Amino acid sequence: MRVGLLITSISNFGEKGFYNSQEIGLAKELSLLVDEVIIYKLIPINQQESESRVDGFKKTVIKMIPVKNYGINGLLDVAVLDKTLDAIIYFSDTQICVPKVYKWAQKNNVRLFPYIGVLESHSTSKLKKVLMNFRFKRNLAVYKDCYCFAKTPAVEQELRSKRVNDITITPVGLDLSLLHQGYDEVDKNELKLKYGVNPDEKVILFIGRLIEEKQPLRMVEIFSQLHWQDSRYRLLMVGTGPLKESLDEKIKSEDLTDNVIQIEKILNSDIWELYCLADCFVNLNQQEIFGMAILEAMYYGCKVVAWNAPGPDFIIEDGVSGYLVDSENAVIENCRTQVDVSENAHKRIVEKFTWKSTAESMSKEMGAM
Repeated sequence: MRVGLLITSISNFGEKGFYNSQEIGLAKELSLLVDEVIIYKLIPINQQESESRVDGFKKTVIKMIPVKNYGINGLLDVAVLDKTLDAIIYFSDTQICVPKVYKWAQKNNVRLFPYIGVLESHSTSKLKKVLMNFRFKRNLAVYKDCYCFAKTPAVEQELRSKRVNDITITPVGLDLSLLHQGYDEVDKNELKLKYGVNPDEKVILFIGRLIEEKQPLRMVEIFSQLHWQDSRYRLLMVGTGPLKESLDEKIKSEDLTDNVIQIEKILNSDIWELYCLADCFVNLNQQEIFGMAILEAMYYGCKVVAWNAPGPDFIIEDGVSGYLVDSENAVIENCRTQVDVSENAHKRIVEKFTWKSTAESMSKEMGAM
């Protein structure tokens, strides 16, 4: 069986070295179960077209295809797709090209499997919400005629409520081969000193684009209260984006300049150090559809405090492998709790959220196993 993975969404999460690629993690595991995997990844028109084999996986090809785009929607020319594929898994969501890909698949007798993590817009822009929700209604007709893979139970339930009947929950996972081994043997105090933190200080970690839905300004407000209660706390923020200037002003207005460390971005090869030195990782996104950083934090045994949302609700067993919250007071309370959930957190990820288990589930539905 020859399988294609199609990613038409254009974002910086394909930037080599800084983000763990979902499609490559999935492709590597699928390639152990099928004859060949071809990744079609759309990139901005001003970037270089390329084709290469994934390191260590001869049966996996990645094709980087420059295209014009509308927002994060890459405008795909279906002529680039291989007509001899047996199946194609499309990271589809509310992408513009879903109907076009569906027609191509029907015409060429290729089985289409939409892989869905979001059904509607969470943008604060009314226009964007209207446009995205309109696109989803167009895509829904396709989903009703396909076997769909849903990233979370919340997505599965919503699809079933809209009469999409053939669905399997296949969560996003971690590529364990990319994670740091022996992390639990590293001296936490040495890591703290490396990033300018004293051994006796406690670190709250925030990782995410500096955009409204990630709530970086609210993170500073909550940290201000936490720091007032215990001055040993430091906030380590990783990310950049349009709210950077507002964030700097917020930190200054709260008189926290000496207590907040900012890093714009960090290599995959180094990010494990932040999870290991941190006392707590906080996710405040109230529309979080999944949360790769949550998976990584839990794998490294870092306590996670996350706002109730479809992704965290699926990943975290509240009070067992992490904490789910719905108020600022609950964030502070669970950041400060001394209950050790590190072993449960690591076990939860290894057993439930790896690309190996997701690939096996997808392969079964595609008839490859």
